[in-house]
Amino acid sequence: MTTETDQNLPPQKSNAGIILAGVGFVVLCGILYWGFMQEKPAPTPVEAPVTPVAPPVVTPEAVVTEQAPASISEPTLEPEVVLADEVKTIIEAPAITLPESDAVITEYLPQLNSGMLGQQFAMSSNALERGVAIVDNLRMGNVPYKLLPVGRPSVKFPFQDSGLAVTLDPVGFERYNGLADTLAGVNVAAVVTLYDMLSGVLEEVWSGLGYGDTTFDDAALGALNMILLAPATDLEARLYKDEANWRYEDDSLETLPALQKQLMRMGSGNAEKVQDKARELRGALLDRST
Repeated sequence: MTTETDQNLPPQKSNAGIILAGVGFVVLCGILYWGFMQEKPAPTPVEAPVTPVAPPVVTPEAVVTEQAPASISEPTLEPEVVLADEVKTIIEAPAITLPESDAVITEYLPQLNSGMLGQQFAMSSNALERGVAIVDNLRMGNVPYKLLPVGRPSVKFPFQDSGLAVTLDPVGFERYNGLADTLAGVNVAAVVTLYDMLSGVLEEVWSGLGYGDTTFDDAALGALNMILLAPATDLEARLYKDEANWRYEDDSLETLPALQKQLMRMGSGNAEKVQDKARELRGALLDRST
């Protein structure tokens, strides 16, 4: 555990942009519109049989005037052929391209309720490409500080020294209240909708990273799982100073991925809010694929 990796997460900012992109974060699934107009078919003229007892012959014109097409007992096959051809003509909305993705994210952002952090993330260039890179880092347990629009904390992370042991000071958890609260308010349904809209281009960017054995969907779920597997904060866990950094004495904690140790540093209350939102998003992503 190191204080070097703490981030400044003010009350008005959140890492909702991470889950949006990564988690995390999306190809146009636009509604398909189609229509067709079927002309009423004219009946095929049939010569009336000539017999001494036959009724008066009805001309084809009379049939057209007096009979609706629906009452014709032997229609030709032509209407069905035309209908089949027209039904197959479905006009699909074009998929969103990578150059268009920044504008789509910016336009849709207000619906996500992702706070100032989401706005700053979307305003910067290549948001989608950076988002994919963030997800890649998160699924491996890393915290991609250089890719996130956050700064270093202005106050060092506090600790308690009883004379016998050094432990985390719960006062330090308050620095993450704003992050946790903002993330808890993220609109998961809107996130998944945007994710679907951009899923094609997300996969395109993901494939460019050279991962041929997995999809971006797999990566996003992996990032969420990494968050969910973080253990609860242990207030009794002892720390020791290693040069400029504080580390856990317990190797089982110190060897945890950096992302999970960051969640522990947020405190149990804040970490639970983050994990609850990750669990909700994970469920929504899984439901969409069934």
